[in-house]
Amino acid sequence: MKKTDNMTPIPKDDLKKRERRDLIFGQTGGEFHAAKAEKVKHVLEDLNRKFQEEDVARHAKSAGLPYFKLVGFPTDQAAITTVTEKQAREAMAVPFYRDGNHLKVGVVDPKNPQLNELISFLEKKNYAVETYIVSGYGFEKAMERFNSIRAPKVEQENVKIDESDTGFSRELKELSDMGSSINKLSPTQLISQLLSGAVSTRASDIHLQPEKDYLEIRYRVDGVLQEATRLDRSAYQPLVSRIKILSKLKINVTNKPQDGSFVIQTPMHTFEIRVSFLPSAYGEAIVLRLLGEQVALNIADIGMRKLAYKQVSEEINKPNGLILTTGPTGSGKTTTLYSFLKTVNKPGVKIITLENPIEYRLEGVEQIQIDEKAGLTFASALKSTLRQDPDVLMVGEIRDFDTAEAAAQAALTGHLVFSTLHTNDASGAIPRFLNLGIKPVVLAPALSTVIAQRLVRKLCQDCKEVQKLDDQTMSRAKHILSEIPKNSEEVLPDKLVFYHSKGCGKCNHLGYKGRIGVFELFIVDDEMQQLIFKESSTVQIKDLAVKKGMISMIQDGLLKALEGVTDVSEVFRVTEE
Repeated sequence: MKKTDNMTPIPKDDLKKRERRDLIFGQTGGEFHAAKAEKVKHVLEDLNRKFQEEDVARHAKSAGLPYFKLVGFPTDQAAITTVTEKQAREAMAVPFYRDGNHLKVGVVDPKNPQLNELISFLEKKNYAVETYIVSGYGFEKAMERFNSIRAPKVEQENVKIDESDTGFSRELKELSDMGSSINKLSPTQLISQLLSGAVSTRASDIHLQPEKDYLEIRYRVDGVLQEATRLDRSAYQPLVSRIKILSKLKINVTNKPQDGSFVIQTPMHTFEIRVSFLPSAYGEAIVLRLLGEQVALNIADIGMRKLAYKQVSEEINKPNGLILTTGPTGSGKTTTLYSFLKTVNKPGVKIITLENPIEYRLEGVEQIQIDEKAGLTFASALKSTLRQDPDVLMVGEIRDFDTAEAAAQAALTGHLVFSTLHTNDASGAIPRFLNLGIKPVVLAPALSTVIAQRLVRKLCQDCKEVQKLDDQTMSRAKHILSEIPKNSEEVLPDKLVFYHSKGCGKCNHLGYKGRIGVFELFIVDDEMQQLIFKESSTVQIKDLAVKKGMISMIQDGLLKALEGVTDVSEVFRVTEE
């Protein structure tokens, strides 16, 4: 039988060439053409956007209005955070650059009726506003910044929160007495009750732990978990489903950890709720962290004593250097750094922070949200921010060589850098840095101040009374206080009197209300630099720091106990390793 042309077999050599091509490029002929079509599509989209920009520029010129190409421009976070995302979208206008009180705003449609409202809003905040015509595509690219600097928000949930300071919420007691009839309440009502109780007790976290026959509810108040109530087990599943929906998490996933967030707005405050789900024996354990509109404290309010306060005040006013705060999670390190930022935040000073998450809002400070899943790590972000010409940098945490090296180099090249490190005490920070791989010749001139801290609960001043310590505890307290360096500027009273609080309605019968820091601090002077060059031990570093007048955290705590700020048992609980 005679073969036709279309039946002619492919020569073996050509077949092998085609197979090699497909093996190299990983695609068949059809896939190759699809990839080519996709590339052409992107080229056409780029051309279309270019024509759109040119068209917008022509219209702006004919209307006598200034045009700005916003595509590719690094939108200034200090500018975009002057308005809400809702305000920007309604007016189709986005602030993209800020210099002091001068604000540049990109406008898509100058005839938008909401635009005048937005400009009036900004002018009432004393901003001098300049408007520029921008393309719709440029506007949308700028608006993507909201997702990178703010937690994802959902529609305002219809949750009513009682923000009155009434102690443990009465409604929680009623819920625990309802038993199975709790099913009559909607999940939203249950969430309202839980959040009301958290707000009234000043709780930072709500823990929902499912057990076999009930749901355990606990609040973390001033750093300590307190049992609030137990709900009927039937309340658990509706709560789980509702919280997952609010947090945009997968309802059908129960065997893997999940993290999310949602926002609750009340007449008085806006609360961002960070949510964590973790599989446990009887279901998913849930932790809700309440992040309110917190305000950075002044240095004078965080609890530093005479010498430490004087030393820190001098160091943060220097133009460069690396200032470290150390301590475990929840010891108030970030709060301390924000008090420093608040002090140096002045006109003419550019401040950039790298945080995960952003806990405080400081006007005039460019705050960057770290997103490791997207490749934006502390190390990579720090290297990029140095190109933004900052004067002051805050790095939320140093935990690897790349971040440590970048922070040290930034301090050496004329920047003031604040950061945190996880060590037990101040003297342990230097060996920790060296263990990360930083060379002594780099660390010694870069590091200027090391601070270690913990948070102790403050006594309720409404029920505070003198406490008589047992002989062993008093003897121990006297011994610790007797070792305070003479050059620390601390003077002990002739008679040691300590206090405690028995609890009252004002403190929810806990005896404590609020927290304050206890600190130890040393400056890296010439002598300390010599110890770093020699890679000295923690003991040698601590001995020199004490010689220079450093008091330890436990000594600082006992001095506060003598002043009636806290009690001895709380100091020992927090500062003992």
